[in-house]
Amino acid sequence: MITLPVDDEDEVQYSQWIMRLFDRAAEIDAALEPLVDPVEGSSLFSDDDRSPHHNVSGYAYGQLAVARGCIASLRQMIVQESEHKIDMVASPFGAYALVRNALDAAAVALWLLEPVNGTLRIKRRLLLGVDEVGKAASLRDTMSQPSPRAKRRARLKEVAGQAGLGAWNPLSERLPTTTQILKRLERLHSNAVFPWLAAWQLASGHAHGKVWAQLASNELQEVAGTRTGTGAQFQMTIRYGMLAVVLFEAVQLLEAAGARYVELSGGFRDGSRDSGH
Repeated sequence: MITLPVDDEDEVQYSQWIMRLFDRAAEIDAALEPLVDPVEGSSLFSDDDRSPHHNVSGYAYGQLAVARGCIASLRQMIVQESEHKIDMVASPFGAYALVRNALDAAAVALWLLEPVNGTLRIKRRLLLGVDEVGKAASLRDTMSQPSPRAKRRARLKEVAGQAGLGAWNPLSERLPTTTQILKRLERLHSNAVFPWLAAWQLASGHAHGKVWAQLASNELQEVAGTRTGTGAQFQMTIRYGMLAVVLFEAVQLLEAAGARYVELSGGFRDGSRDSGH
């Protein structure tokens, strides 16, 4: 890969914005770190008491950890720090895949946590469990290995009954797609530059190597002497401005999901209680 210096002042400023976003994500990480176990009496503590083996808090915290880890990994990948300076060196490929994964995980966490009562949160946790069982079984099928799919699906029905969900059957509903989840969550989105769905779509296009995504967001410079009657060769470089916007939305989604986790896991500070049923 050829490394080219950035001499565009706007791009320099965008790279500084990216660094501030990394710092913001690190602050979220520090705030969430001590909250892996919900405080006794909190809403998530009550959820987990009803469904201890498929708990809401553990799954949500795990998704938040994935999102936080992806953003931290992106920083490690593109930022080179020394005693005297900080350099940012990014390829047009790779960075967006990590942002996409952060968007994915943060969206799942917020979707799981955003209902106003525990019953809905537990139902969503069990739908995620059904999806996990299906994905694991597909891998085993591909590798010609035996799968405990039927046993684990039956167990999820038992868990639903033990959690007091009545006749509700987690096997009778489908987990919404990421597109559907992000559309539903957009009502919680403030200070939007891109809708969360648009940010995820662009990052997904990059993650899958789609030309349309590369043309929409990267910088193209024609290589001198390569033009013919049918086209030319171009040198592609990342645009920090576009990466900053998509990362901004990932951090905002992580922040929203993290704030909801803190709210539900930290106890009842104002005397109000979340309805558990």
